[in-house]
Amino acid sequence: MTAPVLSVRNLQVEFETRRGMLRAIDSVSYDIAKGEVLGVVGESGAGKSVTGLAVIGLIDPPGRISGGEILLSGLRIDNLPPEEMRKVRGKRIGMIFQDPLTSLNPLYRVGDQIIETIKTHTNLTDQQARKRAIDLLAEVGIPAPEKRIDGYPHEFS
Repeated sequence: MTAPVLSVRNLQVEFETRRGMLRAIDSVSYDIAKGEVLGVVGESGAGKSVTGLAVIGLIDPPGRISGGEILLSGLRIDNLPPEEMRKVRGKRIGMIFQDPLTSLNPLYRVGDQIIETIKTHTNLTDQQARKRAIDLLAEVGIPAPEKRIDGYPHEFS
């Protein structure tokens, strides 16, 4: 058996409130192997998004990871300095949010935003990054990606 691509062990996330500490996530654990997909289901407010944000290092203060560990291909990432985590996020791990209007800037074309991310994490030229962005749109099933790349977030479902 191979090591999991992502391993979350006893994850705890807390938020400081006026009434004291609120534990939003309490001892969540899971492994995801290469090729596996994990679906997280729960009521609104159950902690699904907070769990995902914690895994990719995007919990904003006053929130914080207060316990557990997160390993990406064996590398512990929950305690990385922000600059190191930024290098990991977007290149090796990321999160796709459900609502495209909150995930992408509605004032910029989808392709420009994907290309910017590609260029941040690679040494590709503008033309190579655009081709890669088109390939990625095709890979996730976007029809006519060479045309849709110039669309705005509100034009996507």
